[in-house]
Amino acid sequence: MADPAAGSAPGVTAQRRPGSFAIVRGAVVDGVFAAAVDAAGLELPATPGAFWRRGDRRIYWLGPDEWLLADFGADAAWTSPALAAGTVVDVTGGYMAWRLTGPRANDVLRQASSYDSHPRAFPPGRCAHTVFAKTTALIAAEAVADAPEGATYDVLVRRSYSDYVRKYLAAAAAEYGIAFAAPPR
Repeated sequence: MADPAAGSAPGVTAQRRPGSFAIVRGAVVDGVFAAAVDAAGLELPATPGAFWRRGDRRIYWLGPDEWLLADFGADAAWTSPALAAGTVVDVTGGYMAWRLTGPRANDVLRQASSYDSHPRAFPPGRCAHTVFAKTTALIAAEAVADAPEGATYDVLVRRSYSDYVRKYLAAAAAEYGIAFAAPPR
């Protein structure tokens, strides 16, 4: 772990975000599927590259008929909704998430990905699948750089790459100072 210069705050904080994850697939134009989604209390984003958020829950748009559900709450556990004419698959064991926060979080993100993460192109509420540190990741913009604590991004990667991504983040943020915060309990 790289430490910030003595007496200064780190430019970015990386915190692992434990959670539960599920993939939902279905046709939003199918009335039976749409009714089941409504009955489950879900709001599936229909706009490409958008995500829905409420509290510690997120639903990320992955494609016209596919979404990633994430629950980062203390008792994170999606209750797999029974969605008629759709499919729900628990993928909790396959994903892990990092939250990058701080005034230099966007700089670290830009070192890891060629995706245009400038706030004009990637405002809060947007997400994208992209190459991230030579692997693939879903990145989501939670807050812009002019927020009091700086920009906030969630980065979801395959669990098998989590150690690699942690080391990459440490190297990418070394010049700005990085702190790895303990995951919330």
